[in-house]
Amino acid sequence: MFRIVPLELETHFAEGTVNAFLAIGDSVTLIDTGNPGKVSFQQLKSKLHTHGVTLKEIDQIVLTHIHIDHAGAIPYILEEIDVPIYVHEQARGSINVGVDEYQRVQAFFHQFLTNCGANPFNHIIERPFKEEKWRNITYLNEGDVIPLGGKEFEVVHVPGHSQSDILLWNQETGDTFAGDHLLKSFSVNAFIEPPNPGEVNRPRPLMQYRNSLEKVSRLPLEMIYPGHGEAFSDHLSLIKTRLLEQEKRCEQILAILATGGKCVYEICKQMYPRLHGNTVFLGLSQIQGHLDLLEERQQVSYEQKDSVVIYRSTWQ
Repeated sequence: MFRIVPLELETHFAEGTVNAFLAIGDSVTLIDTGNPGKVSFQQLKSKLHTHGVTLKEIDQIVLTHIHIDHAGAIPYILEEIDVPIYVHEQARGSINVGVDEYQRVQAFFHQFLTNCGANPFNHIIERPFKEEKWRNITYLNEGDVIPLGGKEFEVVHVPGHSQSDILLWNQETGDTFAGDHLLKSFSVNAFIEPPNPGEVNRPRPLMQYRNSLEKVSRLPLEMIYPGHGEAFSDHLSLIKTRLLEQEKRCEQILAILATGGKCVYEICKQMYPRLHGNTVFLGLSQIQGHLDLLEERQQVSYEQKDSVVIYRSTWQ
């Protein structure tokens, strides 16, 4: 008999907890893994044990995306078992990277913060380089079908929150593992990310996210199992709410720019005055995504002064 078992794990991020899931039926699949670190890994094993499952009984792991609170336990799991790992193709350039790629990514974020008018040494989220050796990886693409607990789930690529985001959707029941693409408890940040190796322009994540929401709105989803918070249904109402929130943020930004040109950091200080230290990046990323959208709508323009990018309303 097929069943979905939520595993709520603690996290030091603002969300408070993160969800992993077991899909149990003809086989056992773990969807997402929680945070890095031995404490979180022990909590994962304890939660598995509570539901009568050991690591050795897991047949495969599927990752909804590779953010650290969803894929962080992979190295610890691989120390104990050999298990196939499934993740979207867009994660290929971020897995088992060497120090050169690590430095390229860090240089991108350093430059992004500088262009925003922020001091990168005060606000960068910098994690030390740590070599990882994931193995037995299969990369997924849009439309692939993967059995979870013996039931077939279709892969829906939904970039925006991250480049590797996927939904896993069962057409028969409408059951959907949504990762961080759809969260009922709070709005999703479409994070600024560097361009893929060999590419010049960074993705425009909020615009990707809006396209992904539009795609998902056409799917007859039923029960949605998110990366944070409780399971929910009625995704169409949630999508409508999230799009309205984005429009409200656009209006806030335009109101701030009505008094004159400003860099992203100056806008951030007005919109999110409580953000400090490396949490400032969250606000900068949110605002930059909305500025990308406003630029496409020709409601803002920008110019670079020295190393800082200044945005202005075109309505002035």
